[in-house]
Amino acid sequence: MAKTWYRPAPRQKGVYQRCTEACPPKGERCRTHTFSWRFEASAGANGKRRQFGKDGYKSVKDAAEARAETVRRHATGTLPSDTKKTLGEWLPEWLDGKIKRDEIEDTTARGYADNIKNHLVPKLGHRKLAELRGLDITRAYAEIQRERREEIAAAEAKNKIHKDEAERVNAKRKAAGKIRMVAPKRVAVPRPISSASVARIHACLSGSLKSAVKAGLIPRNVAMDAELPRVDRHKVTPPEPEQYAALLDRIVNERLFPLVVVAGYSGLRRGELAGLKWEDVSLKTGRLVVRRQRVSVGYQVVEREAKTEAGQDRVVYLDADARKDLSAWRAKQAKERLAWGTDYHDAGYIFTREDGTPYHPDYITKVVSRLLRRANIPAAKLHALRHFRAAWLISMGTDIAVVSKTLGHKSIAITSDIYGSLQEQAAMDLAKKTRGYVARGRTA
Repeated sequence: MAKTWYRPAPRQKGVYQRCTEACPPKGERCRTHTFSWRFEASAGANGKRRQFGKDGYKSVKDAAEARAETVRRHATGTLPSDTKKTLGEWLPEWLDGKIKRDEIEDTTARGYADNIKNHLVPKLGHRKLAELRGLDITRAYAEIQRERREEIAAAEAKNKIHKDEAERVNAKRKAAGKIRMVAPKRVAVPRPISSASVARIHACLSGSLKSAVKAGLIPRNVAMDAELPRVDRHKVTPPEPEQYAALLDRIVNERLFPLVVVAGYSGLRRGELAGLKWEDVSLKTGRLVVRRQRVSVGYQVVEREAKTEAGQDRVVYLDADARKDLSAWRAKQAKERLAWGTDYHDAGYIFTREDGTPYHPDYITKVVSRLLRRANIPAAKLHALRHFRAAWLISMGTDIAVVSKTLGHKSIAITSDIYGSLQEQAAMDLAKKTRGYVARGRTA
């Protein structure tokens, strides 16, 4: 193997060629090898030397300019402190630090972990932090969505084949006089990765890069340069008052009836409903204080304070009908407490099983969704009742700031963004009602 030696470029500090014994001697020009540059910066916070450099430049000028730019960034404090750390190394380190400092909620941490494991590391984990660009991120998101579409198409194609095969088998069985038919095999179809899902993935990446900037690993957050697919917010279609009334009449004997009542009359989130205790509600005045929520992380239930600063200890009021239903429920719960005796789990929760144990949040979603589907409620999910409460308030001309506070939104902008179409409809209805309020065409 030929011995190499370094030929310094004339009048250019830190620029050189890596030559061999076959090259011209020192003092003469080598036209074979490319140019490289090196720069040693002052020690970083860890006390270690920081060396920077790059090879493969075709001219002395290009290499010298690249080195000069690095020296300039070092002087201005925008030079990365670690040019070797990859995004795949940084993301788990960043998330672990957020969790240890208790800066994010359990559900958020789980979502970030899933996005890091399933999307960001597979697509961008090999890229060095210092070399990551907005275009890389844009292309990664497009590839993530494209691959998921292909997975969905492949699964649906397999299911169609299985269905056709089952139909052929059943046709033969029927012709042979057999009664028992076979069910087609089914492959699980992955959920699509929507534009909103990409936005959540991007929020995780952008947050990690923002922290990397603070740590001095990179000079700026390049996530701001990425182009995201447009997020089309779905139009909110809450149940009509007649539909909600019919729902309550239909499920009056169901165990979760009082929960559906409180959900529609208060607009509380699932976790807030699951975390309600009798100490939070006055059956005399209807005053309800939202202090905590019980959320599902994986399938483990975690109890914590209300979701946002705006949502902590917020107050909503229940009307006489809701208070009446809650009073009847409390009386029933008291009888169950007596029947179970010492085996009763009395932790003060409002919505419980017969033995006093609070419901799992996922169970609440499952059962209420089934009740809504049976009643033909559009968007048959528990969250539809939250939308119903918002629509109820807006239709009565309630100020959007009051609506926002009632729902526990972090800002009025969020409320306006979600329920803007309902506000517009309410304004149109108000215009119709005020027609003729001002008398015109009269003569003095």
